[in-house]
Amino acid sequence: MTTKTILITAVCALTGMSILHAAETAQAVASQPAVQEIAHPFYQDKPYPAWSQMTPDKALADAREGIRLAYERIDAISKVKPHEATFENTFLALAYSSVEMDQAMGYVHHLSSVMDSPQMRSVQEELIPELNKLSAYINANDALWAVIKNAATQPWVKQLSPQKQRFVQQTVDSFHDSGADLSAEKKARKAEIEQELSTLTLAFGKNVLDSTNAWELIITDPAELAGMSEDWMARAKADALAHGYGSEDKPAWRITLEFTSYGDVLSDCTVEATRKKCWEGQCSIGNSGKFDNAEIVARVMVLRRELAHLLEFDTYADLKTKRRMVGGGDNALAFIDGMMAKVKPAFEAECAQVLDYVSRCRGEKVTALNPWDRRFYLNKMSKELYNFDPESLRPYQECENVIKGMFSIFSGLYNVTITELPTVCLKPGEPCPEGKIEVWHPEVRLFAVKDAATGNHLGSFYLDIFPRATKRAGAWVLPMRYGTPAKDGKPHAPHLATLSGNLTAAVGDGPALFSHYDVETIFHEFGHMMHCMLGDTELEAHCGTSVTWDFVELPSQMTENWTWEPAGIATYAFHHETGEPIPAELVQKLNASRYFLPATDNMNQLCVGKLDLEMHMNYASRFEGKNLDDATNELLAPWRIASTVPSPSIMRHLTHCITGGYAAGYYSYKWAEVLAADAFTRFKNEGVMNKATGADFRKFILSVGDSKPAADAYRDFMGRNPNPDALLQSQGLLK
Repeated sequence: MTTKTILITAVCALTGMSILHAAETAQAVASQPAVQEIAHPFYQDKPYPAWSQMTPDKALADAREGIRLAYERIDAISKVKPHEATFENTFLALAYSSVEMDQAMGYVHHLSSVMDSPQMRSVQEELIPELNKLSAYINANDALWAVIKNAATQPWVKQLSPQKQRFVQQTVDSFHDSGADLSAEKKARKAEIEQELSTLTLAFGKNVLDSTNAWELIITDPAELAGMSEDWMARAKADALAHGYGSEDKPAWRITLEFTSYGDVLSDCTVEATRKKCWEGQCSIGNSGKFDNAEIVARVMVLRRELAHLLEFDTYADLKTKRRMVGGGDNALAFIDGMMAKVKPAFEAECAQVLDYVSRCRGEKVTALNPWDRRFYLNKMSKELYNFDPESLRPYQECENVIKGMFSIFSGLYNVTITELPTVCLKPGEPCPEGKIEVWHPEVRLFAVKDAATGNHLGSFYLDIFPRATKRAGAWVLPMRYGTPAKDGKPHAPHLATLSGNLTAAVGDGPALFSHYDVETIFHEFGHMMHCMLGDTELEAHCGTSVTWDFVELPSQMTENWTWEPAGIATYAFHHETGEPIPAELVQKLNASRYFLPATDNMNQLCVGKLDLEMHMNYASRFEGKNLDDATNELLAPWRIASTVPSPSIMRHLTHCITGGYAAGYYSYKWAEVLAADAFTRFKNEGVMNKATGADFRKFILSVGDSKPAADAYRDFMGRNPNPDALLQSQGLLK
């Protein structure tokens, strides 16, 4: 992501995109001092934030001061005379012009995601008009654009390093794509659109979180939960007690819309009525009364279409994908449609297989599935087919062992050390004990990453992986700060990021035991984290996950592979009570089940990618004026197993594509999955623990970020172009 993108899209921090930071940071891990009040806690230059001082009132003040400084710096750049222009006082100055604002808004977004509160929501709502005003000011600033455009044509540009020349071109392209040459009237309309979109997307995210938290199902009869594991029952009982339901003598069980709660019911509960209630609960997200997101989605799509046309793009998908690997909306849709066509024959065969199995289970001819039965029968079918219950893995996948094993694998492959640092969660006004570093919640942990060869502190990351009511759903990595680049023989300053999730938590004093899905999730996110920690580029704007959007999932998708490899599993899978390693038979059964109904799995994700692209390319013909749910079901019916009841559109709660950075970009998950499957063949051929292969992946992919085109970086690692059929071949769907 270029700096100009950050400036033009002033609320990008609200969508979880990377944050640039120019402040110097300490080269070694330092403890948070027992301090005095920090003047600007949201953009202070200490190694670690003082979370207890990051209050909503300080957020508002610091963001506004950052906005003021940005105006001041933009005005200074706009006055640079042609003969005075240098890379430093134009392009680099622009890159650093909003660092305080970017960091402040990044932390506001982070805290809203992990410690949601009405006060912090109010801060976001209050700042949106001011952020958009700054965005419009930059976009409409003819003097600034004249300086940048002139500087880009100067002879000294050709004397710059390749990375700086790339950044110059990216900055110019970003101005072009953002409408720098529009008329004053069109620029004003663009600002209005962006203002309204910011308000709408914030409301959308609020509705998703609030409707998720509003639903609960309290069960008092254990017969209604037949089939659920002892571990799940214990967690649900403890959750009910914590929320005032039931007692030790007369227990109750609480089900929520956390995936580890309702998702397990849909998979395992033998009582259809209970499954149906959970499915109905899931359907309520963004789809009930005051939380209904349908009108917001409709308005967002209309505004995005208008914005694209204003900027002279045919579709919003073209606007978003022009500079990505895929090269345009038509290419992205062709990729998705092509994958669907390749998968379709196997998918239809799998659907027939599933319906036949359900018919045999129910003792009657079944031609369509109840949506609340789908996960249950697929889970049951898989268990019977492979004689394997995924729950049998939990005792061997204790949280601490998984984390240690994961660190061990990638410390070896990437030649780094990962060390936990001492932390403390403080209340506002409390001093920080000597030797401790602040975190925002008692469950949060902090780790330092160092280069094993040099001892250089590469970066630190927070780990916040368990659910709570104030945390949004899903799992994600947020780069909080990329350290200033290496200079004068000194290494780059340490990076800082956070890994957040909603994995299975412990019950009482017992350990947290992970499902394989949990393990895959944390490995996936850790792939993103290593991308953040190992970035080493000439410019912060190119560091880590700042790569083109359809390349960013390559490291994360590929990292999941070690959760299936026996050598990877052996590093973390030990029985939590006996310490015995996981039996080889279980590992074999896990791998046998990996590609259970692979066409169906592919088709499910491809459907979301197709919906996203069709809405951002063909909204007028396929959706406008129609019921969102009906239009979605009509579009995707040929690519889904027959259902007895239509489901609400996933777009009602798909934050990735409305509030996040995946608008017209959900295809990139499958795009990167293809790249990852292909790239992993090198590890398979050379050894999944081969340090030389790991060193090359660090050198050619992780460290270079966006300092060179993604296709070039991929070729550097693989020595060739990607094999487009690699994923389907690995799953046995293509020869």
